Formats: sequence, structure tokens, C-alpha cells
Amino acid sequence: MARMIAGNLYKDDLKGDQIGVFFGTLAPMHVGHQAEIYKAAALNDGVLVVASGYTGDRGYQIGLSVEKRFRYLREAFADEEDIKVDYINEDDMPPMPDGWDVWTAKLVDVVRRNIVNPNAKITFYTGELSYKKELEKRLPQDGQFKVSLMDRTVLKISATDIRQNPIDNWDFINRVFRRHFTKKITVMGSASTGKSTLVRRLARTSNSPFSEEYAREYQERSNVSDDELIVKDYIRLIQGQYDANSREINSPANNGLTFFDTDAMVTKVYAKLWLTAAENKQLKPLFDNTIEEELIDLILVIPPVTPYVNDGFRNMGEADIDSRQLFHNELMTVIEEYGFTDKVVVLDAKGGADDPYGYYARYLQALDAIQERTGFNIKHI
Repeated sequence: MARMIAGNLYKDDLKGDQIGVFFGTLAPMHVGHQAEIYKAAALNDGVLVVASGYTGDRGYQIGLSVEKRFRYLREAFADEEDIKVDYINEDDMPPMPDGWDVWTAKLVDVVRRNIVNPNAKITFYTGELSYKKELEKRLPQDGQFKVSLMDRTVLKISATDIRQNPIDNWDFINRVFRRHFTKKITVMGSASTGKSTLVRRLARTSNSPFSEEYAREYQERSNVSDDELIVKDYIRLIQGQYDANSREINSPANNGLTFFDTDAMVTKVYAKLWLTAAENKQLKPLFDNTIEEELIDLILVIPPVTPYVNDGFRNMGEADIDSRQLFHNELMTVIEEYGFTDKVVVLDAKGGADDPYGYYARYLQALDAIQERTGFNIKHI
């Protein structure tokens, strides 16, 4: 019978007479961990994976609390019937090495609540000899428990290496955990600045995934113009763009960079221009929450320096330079309002005679900004 206690809510407890237990900080889980877990799964009837940590630990310091690790691990093994996930929060325990007694007792409790057969033989797997010795001192000496030292020389990768340089170690990071280390780049600007083209070309230059502007898809599908959008439409635009961006972050094509054609901050500017103050007040909590969740690493802003093309979308009125400049100014205000000014690079490079509108010059400027701000070798040099 499934138990609703901090384990995988949609999995039954582990059955069988032989159960493996793999534990660690798992910040993040990498292919070395996976190999060890799968070895334990092959040698037992089921495996319990236990993430352990505390506030301020090495995972927490990069934004991976033990609770978040637990959620990522559950997702990573969601389709593995014989692998279950749980976690230990060490906040109320004495710090190591003084906490071994309490921690070991807690680990045994976690194991017992995740197995069907209370008399199953339990094998704990660790790659640290010191951990093996500490556990063997404290585990019940009734023959039910043993500790196996795993060989870590097969896959020489460490979570420390990944935390210090995730891009260079990208191939070793578990796919679910990759979202945490992804560098997110959004391109913003008023209408007819070449945003969509630049997003597409930057993404393909780096072989990275990219999202398209959801508002265009939504408005064309719904056959609704800017001035006809109401609050419920904006709710769908906000969530739709966030979902589109999230799909690229979680895409198998994610190589450490993802590119977004606009985000919720751009949508907020349009809402401020088209909706009433009361309607904007209604949308503010959703904007605030979405923008906070996006965690953009780099914002490339294209000022209105290109000719306006009226394609029936994002009508800028007369579309003269003043109306687009007004949008640009409002956009910069919103970016500052949400504390992202330090993430901004304004693409203002000028082109020569053969590049009168600066499209290529801004492309090169964007490459430089990405390489400098993310460490990703997008210029392939």
C-alpha cells in the first residue's frame, strides 16, 4: 500500500527480500550516481535513494535545497518501479562528525517506512570508505544490515566539479537536474527590431533550444488583436510564454543555454499600455510570481533602431520611432523594477555601409555578451 510520507507519493513501498539503499548529498545527481544506483537495482529487488542535507550545505549554497533535490530525484526516477526516493533534512541534527548516531538512526527509520517486508536484507551503498566505517559502527548488529563500498573509479566525475563548472561538465549532469544549471537568455525589444530572427540565429549558432513568442501564436489562433485582449487573455499569455520557455529548458536539446523570444516582463509592458490601472492591478501578482520564477541570466535588449514593418501583430499605432521608443523606455523601467538591470546588455552596435541597420553588428555583439556573461563558448574559439 502506498504511503503518503515524504516518499514518492505515487509509488508503492519497495517489495522483496533484498533492498539496496543509495544515499548522498546528490547536489546534483550525475551519471556516476546513476551508474551506482542502477548497479544496486540490478543486485536487489528494489532500491531506495535517499538525499540528505541541511540549510547552508553545498547544495543549498547553489540553490539546491535538500527538498528541491528530493523533488528532482523523484522526477528522475518516476518511471522506475523498483526505485523509490526519500530524503533526510539534517537541520535538527548535530553537525558531522557528531551527528552520526542521530543520522544513522534516522536513515534506518527512513528505510523501514519505505519497504514492505520489515525483515528484508538491507544493503547500504556508498563510495566513501569513512562512511562505510561510521555506518558499520552504528547499524543494528542483527544481520539485517550491511554496507557495500562502491567503485568510483569507473566514472570519474564529482558533484563538486559540476558545481564549479556546470557547462564544461554538462554531459555528466542528470537531465532533470540540468534545468537548475541552465543559462537562460531572453531577447526583448519593441516591434520590428529583429528579436525573433536574432533568437533563432543565436540558438542555432550554439546548437541550443529556443522558444518563440507565444503571444503571436495565441493571437493568430484566437484571431484577436492587441486592443481586444482582456485580462483572461493576458493570464494565458503570461502562462503560455512561461510554459514555452520551460519546455525548452527541459528539452533533451538543452546544452546549457536556452533562448527565449520575450518573457513576462515584455507582456507586462503591453499590459500597461493597453489595460486599465485596475486590470493591471489584478494581473500584478501573476506577473510578480512569474518574473521571480524565471531567473533570467542575460537580457539582450534591442532598441528601436530598425525600420518598422506592420505585419498586423503588435500594432505600435503610427509606429514611428517615438511610439517604439516609448515602449523601449517602459521596458527598461519594468526591468529595473524587478531588479534585472545588471542582467541587461543593450544591443546598440552600429553596422557599416554593408550593414546599414546593424543586424550583423548586433549579432556579433550578442555573441560577445553571451560568451562573457555565461562562459559558454558560443563563438567556437
